[in-house]
Amino acid sequence: MGKLDRIKSLFKDDYKRRTVALSIPSLIASMIYAAATGIAAFWSRSLWLGVMTVFYIITIYLKGFVLGRAGASLVSRNPKFTSVNNYRLFSIYLLVFDIMLGIAVLLFYMNGIYKKYPGYTIFITAMYVIVKVILASINMVKAHKTKSFTTIALRKIDSVKAIVSFMILVSALLSRYGDPHSVFTRNLNSAAGFGSFLIILIMSLDGLIVTKKARNL
Repeated sequence: MGKLDRIKSLFKDDYKRRTVALSIPSLIASMIYAAATGIAAFWSRSLWLGVMTVFYIITIYLKGFVLGRAGASLVSRNPKFTSVNNYRLFSIYLLVFDIMLGIAVLLFYMNGIYKKYPGYTIFITAMYVIVKVILASINMVKAHKTKSFTTIALRKIDSVKAIVSFMILVSALLSRYGDPHSVFTRNLNSAAGFGSFLIILIMSLDGLIVTKKARNL
């Protein structure tokens, strides 16, 4: 077996290694998507899209944080970089992220802020959401089977990115094809926001509960 074949087999047989390796191109794709939504927010003067872009950028930071802490755990003997501590800190950050997202959705609803979008945003987001939701669902199941905190954290971030993108898509569709000023539109946008908040809350609390049990063993 050649050197290249040995390298391929390492990643083929180890889902954790494959997840970490694919995180780099995933980060690049996320940056491109964030740039596209950021330009769309500026072009259309959409405060909502701008805020969602900021939240999406935070998920990019979270992925870099998880990868950085995982790398530190390999070269440092400092107990604060153990996989359990890394996952616990990530879960805390995810909980803070979720609270901020919930506050943003609530403020937009209370103030009845109109969410406008340029037309092409819908097509870009729709394609991105479809791919992200399918991959996130499949990979989350695989990640839990590995029982690797790093892998689970990375897959949770992918799920959060899919959720934020879904919120952007729902608002864009309602803005494009419905009455953006109607009570129905506001309530549906808020329902999508609350549902997203609840899912991320469950993910963050799950991480805190799991790490608490692991530290008590």
